Amino acid sequence: MQLRLKLNGDSAENETAKQRVKQASERKVAATETMEDAWQRILSMKNSDADQAKLLEVKQAMASGKVGRNPADVKKRFSKAEALRLYKDLAESQREEKLAELVEKTPSNYRLINTEDSFAELLADLANEEIIAVDTETTGLDVYVDVIVGVSLTLPKADYHVYIPIRHKEGEQLDPDYMLAKLKPFMEDEGLGKVLHNANYDINMFLRHGIELKGLRWDTQTAMPLLNENEMSYALKNLATKYLKEPSDTFSTLFGKDAAFAEIPLDISLVYAAKDTDLTWRMYEFQRKHMSAMPNVLKYYETVEVPLLYAIVAMERTGFDIDVEFAKTYGEEMKRDIEAKEKLLLEALGDVNLNSPAQLKPALEKAIKRKLDSTDAKRVLKPLAKEFPVIAELLSYKELTKLYSTYISVLPELVHPVTGKLHARFNPMGARTGRFSSGGNGVNLQNQPKTARKLFVAPKGWVILGGDFSQQEVRCAAYFTQEPTLLQAYEEGRDVYASMASDVYKKPYEECGDGTPERKAMKFGVLSALYGTGPSTLAQQLGITVDEAKAFLEEFFRGLPNVKKWIDETKEFAKKNGFVWMDGQQRKRRLPDAKKNPRNWNDRGEVMRALRQGPNATIQGTSAIQTKATIVKLHELCDRKGWHLWGTCHDENFALVPESITREDVAEFESVMVDTYRFGDVKNKTDIELSLRWGEGMTVDEWFEYKKEEIK
Repeated sequence: MQLRLKLNGDSAENETAKQRVKQASERKVAATETMEDAWQRILSMKNSDADQAKLLEVKQAMASGKVGRNPADVKKRFSKAEALRLYKDLAESQREEKLAELVEKTPSNYRLINTEDSFAELLADLANEEIIAVDTETTGLDVYVDVIVGVSLTLPKADYHVYIPIRHKEGEQLDPDYMLAKLKPFMEDEGLGKVLHNANYDINMFLRHGIELKGLRWDTQTAMPLLNENEMSYALKNLATKYLKEPSDTFSTLFGKDAAFAEIPLDISLVYAAKDTDLTWRMYEFQRKHMSAMPNVLKYYETVEVPLLYAIVAMERTGFDIDVEFAKTYGEEMKRDIEAKEKLLLEALGDVNLNSPAQLKPALEKAIKRKLDSTDAKRVLKPLAKEFPVIAELLSYKELTKLYSTYISVLPELVHPVTGKLHARFNPMGARTGRFSSGGNGVNLQNQPKTARKLFVAPKGWVILGGDFSQQEVRCAAYFTQEPTLLQAYEEGRDVYASMASDVYKKPYEECGDGTPERKAMKFGVLSALYGTGPSTLAQQLGITVDEAKAFLEEFFRGLPNVKKWIDETKEFAKKNGFVWMDGQQRKRRLPDAKKNPRNWNDRGEVMRALRQGPNATIQGTSAIQTKATIVKLHELCDRKGWHLWGTCHDENFALVPESITREDVAEFESVMVDTYRFGDVKNKTDIELSLRWGEGMTVDEWFEYKKEEIK
């Protein structure tokens, strides 16, 4: 009784007593538990896969005597935490052993170029090469701030691989300005082919030092998706391990996560950096051999994907001007709207956390007097928005909140301090069909809401010239299916959605134009039918019943029999071959699940999903080919005119052009958009806009009228 009162009365003594009891208990367990028992206990815990692998490695190392317990810990119970501490010691020891082994086994044809004599010999050999592999080692990943600390090269004819250090902390090395000036003519020689891995980065780093890398022939990072777009990783070391059977450690494994390459000793730097171009060259040979078995794929890669990399670099370096003051004012207005909507919602739903599904679901059910499967916005709430104003208000609130927190309040903070621009990273292999994605610094143009576009402005004296492919994917479908209804509509220059809506809804064509519910429904329906969307999903998208959606799809395919036939044939091809071709067999979309023989419901679902992806991938992938080929030509146009590529987003391509642009200039831009890549005989169409602020575009006539008034 006294003990209990004492513990309750003095929390400090209470904790001390508990600690003594715990330690005594641990000593007792430690005295009776064997290491084998301890390992059995630790390994049977709910460990992550990564932790489990580390623990097993420590167990094996302890058994072989490589690591042992700290004497101060021996009397304690062996724990998972202690085992993971031992792993750090083990990893450091293994890292040192590995580095020593790498240096000891440095291949005889790896050369450190750190004197003027050895550099002169290298330059003489470079003059005899037709194609080389190139890589840079740098102080960091910011292409506008960081600098090159060394360059590695592979010379296939001379059969050796070099590393040229220029900014390492220690060791004899060449002067940076001297080395880069001597190397520049070779890097800028179009006739000397270059092979790189992640060429975008190295092109940018050379530009940082006033060197324009020309003669790019291959990028092993972007070539790999054409051979297998389902790879888990396109990192060089992973590809080399898998395809070249060359186990290769990553930078962080060898040197630690935060290591600086400039601080790595030169003998170690040589074996690591020279191996990078060695592997890049061997990966190039492997990829080219396999791609040569698909001549159209090889031709497409070399004529579109490779020159596209230069266009991407140009787009990324152009960057975006952000109206920071507008963002601030707009953001304040938006915050007030969000707060007002939140107040109204709380009055209707009670004191709940609007971002907590657990609290929101019962509150909504009470308000609308209906059970909900979940609070999923797209699948559950959106179809109910027309019926229940509170749900419409909630969706509006969530959209505004996301817009503010993801774009309006964030984008101005991501402006680069050196360039004063916002820079996106355009990934030409962002989707497995070859569609672009964009990111880097959180600037994802593909997910950019239209209301957030107003933050992006043209710099003074310039205007954003944009071309939007009109109904790109449906034109592509018309080409593949040769559906007379679609072909006729495009031949006559009619809006295909409006034409079909007119037929289905029995209304005049003029009453089914842009913005009408009939056209919108038809657009959803056409794309859903082409992509294999089921009646349930279509019903949600259109706000109709499942039976109505079924009837719509039946009517759609009855009216467009060629479309149905093509979809069925494409699925059958995927089922037989496990892939589908894009236009002219220039790309594949591999769908291995389509060939499965389903044994259960899960397998059946995977097979059906893969089969649905077949037609979708064919159309999206072919549309991506059109977009990329067009961007390559737009880049050539911009170079010729002194313009700048500005960006690409979905079906739109943009250039930054002087405000003094003429109608003839606009016509050239439009011609590149519609004439570069045709879907057979199907006419292309592009909608042209000129904008001082993205999202507030003017037609060509409106722009020149605006300029005329401005001059007055």
